[in-house]
Amino acid sequence: ALLTPQEVDELYGVLNRLRESGDTIIFITHKLREVAAISDRVTVIHRGQTVGTRNTGETTASQLAEMMVGRAVSLRVDRPPAHPGEPVLVAEDLHLKGSQGHAALDGVDLELRRGEILGICGVEGNGQAELIEVLSGLRRPQRGRVLLKGQDVTVTGPNPRRRMGLSYIPEDRHGRGLVLPFSLTENVLLGNAEEKPFSSGGRIDYPLTRTLTERLMRAFDVRAPTADTPAGALSGGNQQKLIIARELHREPDALLAVQPTRGLDVGAIEFVHKQLVAERDKGRGVLLISFDLDEVMDLSDRILVIWEGRIVGDFLSGTVTRTELGLLMGGRGLDEHAPAAD
Repeated sequence: ALLTPQEVDELYGVLNRLRESGDTIIFITHKLREVAAISDRVTVIHRGQTVGTRNTGETTASQLAEMMVGRAVSLRVDRPPAHPGEPVLVAEDLHLKGSQGHAALDGVDLELRRGEILGICGVEGNGQAELIEVLSGLRRPQRGRVLLKGQDVTVTGPNPRRRMGLSYIPEDRHGRGLVLPFSLTENVLLGNAEEKPFSSGGRIDYPLTRTLTERLMRAFDVRAPTADTPAGALSGGNQQKLIIARELHREPDALLAVQPTRGLDVGAIEFVHKQLVAERDKGRGVLLISFDLDEVMDLSDRILVIWEGRIVGDFLSGTVTRTELGLLMGGRGLDEHAPAAD
């Protein structure tokens, strides 16, 4: 997350020189691209047990993925052409100082349209967290404004924006997405407790919410004994699917998805990707922030690059390479790649 593709290649070079000098390296990752790039042998672990060991050159990513989850997994995102519509979420000239007094956001402009996935890539710590806080209503910018469905929501908080059609899949599912001791039913209520059909006349309808939670568990394959199970008892993948189920049930106009597959196995990643593409195809705008460059390139219809709080690149999917994105993520090549006009 803290390295550009070019810096990752430099790290691989260091590791290879150590190997050639006779050192032994244990390299732990969930990214199959990294496994193929650096390892000689790969051991797959699932639920605390060794599934098997293979020579890397004699196996494929698909075979490793099947070992990891116990079934065949599609590693390719099936993403039909997008048909973008009108802007649904707009940021204009956002400025915000970070905790150390530097410019966390330095004049950010972006436009999320209905029917598209807009990906933002960059090295972690270049303003992504502050941008999401401003867009979601958790923080107010010092300058600039945010428009949701054409209305200025700059000074409103998260709840009004949710009621207007904004949903948010947070990066930290434990800190911001769930209350772990709460049951699945109670977690589905988060952000919804004052809305119909969850409550009426100031009273929460727990039986109806429990029934709805059970329906969402089936639809999103959230594996738990009952809807009364504490969220903390679920695996990370099932916790993430519960958050996604809750946020998508609201049928949002705009969806903020931050690191939606962080820490998930390839099976859960496949599921999350399908859900995001399905939301796009329903005419919703999806803003994707991920530190996995492959994920951004595979899912996005349009890609923005953020560096030191500024948007320094704007590309249609398929018109930019990993190398070009990597240079911009590191603050290089800015003269050649100014943000594109619409």
